[in-house]
Amino acid sequence: MAMATIRMNSRLPLFVAVVLLFLQVFSPAPPILTLLLGMAGVLLVGYIWVRQLSRGVSLQRKRRYGWAQVGDLIQERWILHNDAWVPVLWAEIQEHTDMAGYDASRAIGLGAMSSVTWTTEGTCLQRGVFTLGPLDIVMGDPFGLFTVRLHYAYTDSFVIYPSIVALPELVEPLGVVRGNSRANLRSIEQTTNASTVRGYVPGDPLNRIHWRTTARRSHAGQEMIFVKEFDLEPTGDVWIILDMHAGVHAGQGAESTEEYAVTLAASLANQLLRDNLAVGLITHASSPLVIAPRKGHQHLWELLRALSPLHATSDLPVADLLTLFEPAITRNMSIALITPSADPGWIENLGLLLRHGVHVTALLLDALSFGGNGNVQGVLGALADLQVPAHVIDRGVRFQSLLQKRQQQPEFRVLGTGRVVVAKEGETADWVTVDMAGGGP
Repeated sequence: MAMATIRMNSRLPLFVAVVLLFLQVFSPAPPILTLLLGMAGVLLVGYIWVRQLSRGVSLQRKRRYGWAQVGDLIQERWILHNDAWVPVLWAEIQEHTDMAGYDASRAIGLGAMSSVTWTTEGTCLQRGVFTLGPLDIVMGDPFGLFTVRLHYAYTDSFVIYPSIVALPELVEPLGVVRGNSRANLRSIEQTTNASTVRGYVPGDPLNRIHWRTTARRSHAGQEMIFVKEFDLEPTGDVWIILDMHAGVHAGQGAESTEEYAVTLAASLANQLLRDNLAVGLITHASSPLVIAPRKGHQHLWELLRALSPLHATSDLPVADLLTLFEPAITRNMSIALITPSADPGWIENLGLLLRHGVHVTALLLDALSFGGNGNVQGVLGALADLQVPAHVIDRGVRFQSLLQKRQQQPEFRVLGTGRVVVAKEGETADWVTVDMAGGGP
């Protein structure tokens, strides 16, 4: 429900009316009386006019989606109702959103006992969590004496997810085996991978005895019992470690190492989850952020939701980031480190993980190509000495989006005859009314 506030634009007409009343009382005259009645009538009509508008005007808001991706079109439908017996000579709709590229404010007029519908749209230029609302409707009387403001305190969060682009196979998780191979390490617990057998020793569980081998290799006078040996179960869990240290990022807007890093993290998560791998996220912005590795398409949206508001505001260098979260990264896991840091000091921290049996892939953003400082070639050489796969991403890399941008309007094409036809239908999702009282569609 909107809260109505009526305000008098100027006290001068009221002051004039009081002066005329004073003159009429102490020095009555027909011209003064006429002016007094006229001024009082104008004030009364103006007030009643805006009073009617405050009770009879309402706004309805509809939206198709509660989220979007960078590059999508956001579209909203508005319906302004006027149930009053006086027309809306002018109304200014003021939408106080912080979303870049979208402005729903407009001016409009409306007759008595009628309604009007219009559509606003904008392009989602920047990822993040934005606020739609609050909203004000400002109207006035014909004489410009009074203004009524209808305030809708409603606000709604609108999430713009980062882009998901096509990537080559940048990360080879440790648990993914290509071709025929055997693990070098054995598991002390039973797994699904029984690779060989060995002689029985006291304490081996009886359910691990391989009876067929025992029967085949045993003979009269020399009975032997063989038990199964199990390989370590390949976990395939991948940690994406995202460096958000403010001191190493460069560039602005879409052409920044920050935006490239988030796009890489989102796209890499999508790629690995499609391969049925468990993916987790480790980063640090204003505070530490850890999302445990899980599988499934639903987990992708959890990761994208965490990446959407992320900005390079951390005071924690990548070396300290690796040290801080080292206990969470266990043996036989893989990490994909995304960083623009050209300081080779963090290589030593990476070496600790390598000695613990962690498989590492580094995605290095060349801050120099974004207008920043530092050359990643030194880091690249140090990683090569450790036999760590590394990839350098420069500014200007052409990313191909994997998800089709949602087009909520039909696309038209003009034929050679001059006839206009629909070349591509728009989205068919239904319009959902936004609850302006409670907030949210």
